[in-house]
Amino acid sequence: MPARIWNLSCFNGFFAILALCCLFLNGCSVLQGKKSAQQSSSKKPCIVLALPDSGPYSAISTKIRHGAQESKLELAKTGINVRIENLNTESPSWLTALDALPAECAVVGGPMREKSYLAAEKAGALEKRAFFAFMPTLKATDEGKRAWRFFPSPRDQIEALVRFAADELGIRSFGSFYPSDSYGQRMTKILETTLVSRNMTLKKASYNPKTPGTWSNSAAELVQPIQSPGKSPVPQTTFEAVLLPDSWKNVDKITSSLLVNGEDRLVLMGTTLWEQGLSGKQVPNAQNYALAIFPGAWNRARAPKSLKGANNDFWTALGYDFIRFAAHIGLSSRPTATEITTYARQSSPAMRALAPITYDGHGVAHEKLHLFQISSTGMKPANVQELRQKRQQIQEQAALRIRNIQAETTPEPGLTQESADYSEEPASSNSAPTQISAPVEPEPQHIPSPAIMRPASPQTPAQPQLGTVPQPSYKLRLPVKK
Repeated sequence: MPARIWNLSCFNGFFAILALCCLFLNGCSVLQGKKSAQQSSSKKPCIVLALPDSGPYSAISTKIRHGAQESKLELAKTGINVRIENLNTESPSWLTALDALPAECAVVGGPMREKSYLAAEKAGALEKRAFFAFMPTLKATDEGKRAWRFFPSPRDQIEALVRFAADELGIRSFGSFYPSDSYGQRMTKILETTLVSRNMTLKKASYNPKTPGTWSNSAAELVQPIQSPGKSPVPQTTFEAVLLPDSWKNVDKITSSLLVNGEDRLVLMGTTLWEQGLSGKQVPNAQNYALAIFPGAWNRARAPKSLKGANNDFWTALGYDFIRFAAHIGLSSRPTATEITTYARQSSPAMRALAPITYDGHGVAHEKLHLFQISSTGMKPANVQELRQKRQQIQEQAALRIRNIQAETTPEPGLTQESADYSEEPASSNSAPTQISAPVEPEPQHIPSPAIMRPASPQTPAQPQLGTVPQPSYKLRLPVKK
């Protein structure tokens, strides 16, 4: 064969093999799924922050954008150069500006106000880009279908409280003392449904937030105290922890209304409203809330080095984590809702500053919030061992008060002062007030912090009730004298 012909044959054969390789490689890319087609191959993802840069929420937006910039600088050191497009949702033209951005700016952080979200929905923007709203709730018909959430929800808060109280402290009975506004009712309803899933019940009572003078009467309906003229009341509370879904500035008045009715043992459970009220504040009477707990997404002790400064908080961390999260998603256009959910689930581990967010198969966000206690400087991470020990201490203090009541009453045959356990059932409502021995006023040093105590050891079977002695709401064993 002439050399020229042989060379041509080799040349053609080379291209034939090359074509087969291309077909093979293309097939491999198909097997890898659609992610590579939808996600940008560029190392400069474009992320939109749609926030109110004017008006009452502008200070919050400033913190979010500061956190975003910190995240951008850190990502640049790893070779990922993020492009951030800032939009002011208080501007009437923000949706026009959003529509003018290229399709590769496909991930939007925000908005954070419902009116802005509804405006985006009406304009059809939700179908053009992947919105991750900085809002606690979205419509059930929207979340995971038209938009996603990058923010803790009310349910996240309640689940964190119940999980900690039940699994770490062993509490099995709950109450709610809530303002009769929409927020208080909503949080109480979520608590109720959460407890039902655990086969637990809820005792609840509401109060009028506009008339603080009536709160003690409302608290009496909740704890059902037995009153004796001139003496301390004995509460018949049927639960060990109580939800107080109100702002921190009202907590002192709320706990005072419980104390007036003799109830100083309850574990107090707050919401993220407490975190907002305690941020940067001093609490001079922190010892009164030794067993108060509340959830939060931001734990400075676990924050990245760049966010440990005193001026950084939840909002700074929100901006920081969202940029990391969105950069990991790296969309070049808006894919289907199912694909966005898949990418969100894959990208959630990129978060470093806030409590971890995960997405279920329906695209609904779940944030596993941290738990905090009250401290003189506002708040500190909850210490389980410390809380357990404090509960044991308050259990003994409450038992001593009951023993003082018992000392004024003749026990029924077969019962002794030291060995009697008290029934969980309240005293009969048919007992005449004149037959009830009044409780002895406790010494000032024996007054415990507001908290409910339950026995550290398994309870023994209930003994008969001590006649007309006012009974506590659950068994309390006296400390054994050695």
